[in-house]
Amino acid sequence: MKWEKDALERIEQVPVPPVMARYAKLDAEMRTRAKGLEQVTADIVFETEKGYTSAFGAEAVATITAMSEGKDAGLPDEFYEEDDDDDLFSIYLCPAKYGACTAEKRDMMRNILNPLRAKLKALNITQIIMDKSRPPLMSHHAFTVSIIGCPNCCLSPYFSDFGIICTYWPRIHNDECVQCGACANYCTEKAIRFEGGETITDYNKCVKCGGCINKCPVDALSIDQKCYKVVVGGCGSRHPQLAQTVTECTDVAGVLKTLEKVLLLFKEVSTDGREISFHEVIKKHGVAELRI
Repeated sequence: MKWEKDALERIEQVPVPPVMARYAKLDAEMRTRAKGLEQVTADIVFETEKGYTSAFGAEAVATITAMSEGKDAGLPDEFYEEDDDDDLFSIYLCPAKYGACTAEKRDMMRNILNPLRAKLKALNITQIIMDKSRPPLMSHHAFTVSIIGCPNCCLSPYFSDFGIICTYWPRIHNDECVQCGACANYCTEKAIRFEGGETITDYNKCVKCGGCINKCPVDALSIDQKCYKVVVGGCGSRHPQLAQTVTECTDVAGVLKTLEKVLLLFKEVSTDGREISFHEVIKKHGVAELRI
């Protein structure tokens, strides 16, 4: 598709993490086609910019902009530490690593990252895996961990051996709520309803992303509790398997205790003389005994 010169210059300034830059360009082209046009204009790029600003929020946009300008964006150094080449585990972080979230979500991720890495080493995950594997060692033998800043799961934890999802449980203050509908209109899960003069959250539908909180114009919503959802046993290889939920809400200590139970199960399970994968163990034994 053709681009105006001003549009090409402006698209480089759209506040998205570097890993998402190509999506911004495609977004502008998508908007252009929707208007029946054949050339991307600066005005259309401006619409793209507004879209991402609305999606990420002002705080994330400021962080991403600071990064693009070469300034200190205040992103945790821990997010960029490489795992030891001698260890058979890999930890993956969602795009929050590049500033595409709030400081609150980054803090949730940072608070679990170092303790988790230390726990994996202390439990000697590398030796556990080597005892269950057969040569030659390959990348699929490594234990995969995903830490996700919110339940939108831009990087899916459900195909990881061990997934950690930061969750934010909303609380509605009905004495302050004006029932404007902003929160309900935002919620794609339809978890908020108005009934008997009150605003009600259906926690069976709510995924605890916390997005509704930021949309309330009168601050009638707040975070009731922040915690970690833990899922285990995901796999995307020859026999795809979605990770199963161990707990919907726990703290750092709970995550580490769950990890210990998970690895102890894997360590002690009988292999019958053959190689066995972690997701096979979870599929066979389930997650009931992993709950704390």
